[in-house]
Amino acid sequence: MSDRPPASLSLDLDNKWAYLRAAGREDWESSDSYFPLAISNIVDVLGPLGLPLTVFLVGRDLQRDEDVESIAKFASLSNWEAANHSLNHLPWMHTMSDEEIETEIRVTHDAILASTKQTPVGFRGPGFSCPDEVLRVLGRLGYQYDASIFPTSMAPIARAVFLARTKLKGEQREKAKKLYGGFAAMRSPNWPHRRALPCPDASASDDSALGSIWEVPVTVLPVLRTPIHFSYLTFVAGHSVTVAKTYFRAALTACRLFGTTPSLLLHPPDFLGSEDDADMSYFPGMKMKRDAKLEFMTWALSMYSQQFTVSTMLDQVHQLSPYSTTCHA
Repeated sequence: MSDRPPASLSLDLDNKWAYLRAAGREDWESSDSYFPLAISNIVDVLGPLGLPLTVFLVGRDLQRDEDVESIAKFASLSNWEAANHSLNHLPWMHTMSDEEIETEIRVTHDAILASTKQTPVGFRGPGFSCPDEVLRVLGRLGYQYDASIFPTSMAPIARAVFLARTKLKGEQREKAKKLYGGFAAMRSPNWPHRRALPCPDASASDDSALGSIWEVPVTVLPVLRTPIHFSYLTFVAGHSVTVAKTYFRAALTACRLFGTTPSLLLHPPDFLGSEDDADMSYFPGMKMKRDAKLEFMTWALSMYSQQFTVSTMLDQVHQLSPYSTTCHA
């Protein structure tokens, strides 16, 4: 049995249109898909390392045969799990009605089952948005975990940078002011924990009687709570690969020291270079050339797999005790 602590690896499979819409581009609907190149690069890096992957899928992308064909390439990995990332990737679910939230999750749930033959049991809200109604829907669908919490101290800075770089106006700009979970996310635990499902209506009073669900946050650096997901790392590497490597080594050491069970996050642009897509130049980490970025990503993911037993998020949840709260910081 491995003496390496458990961990997980996930990918938010956000397509180019989602980023362009979030940036306020009016032509987002006519944008091309970068799935063929991005997914090929992801599989080429993870495959030789023997790394499994949880892929959070957007329902809208499962409506195009070409994108579904690209997504099927994940089957070549040692193990992959299909999870739910909403229908339209609107990063402000906290502003939606209960009926809209139900549609966003249920339609995508059915599309994932139809296209991958997997029944999704995990969800992550776009923009790390997870109002109570999301949890109610997940409970009704029998989901085992949510992964919508990003407990970073840098959320206000990241949100301000995002708003400064985008062309969002009016109502959409107001909706975006709670991206990355708002200030409350900073107070959330930095480790997998059980989360009580909210009451279905105001007349109910006992949350515990309604059950609970695993919450698996995107891990941040213990104590300081700065990001350690790979888009942040490639952003740092775009300025200095040496600094990025030093920071990542320290982050993994801190996770082991504090007993933090890490769950690290990937995005497709982590595997694309600056020469691959000019439209994505505003995204963190897109200053690096493809070969340099893929070399860095291979190094970082190899380091992760050497220090932890990396699994899908579902397998990570299965390894955890139903009452485990032993992780810290």
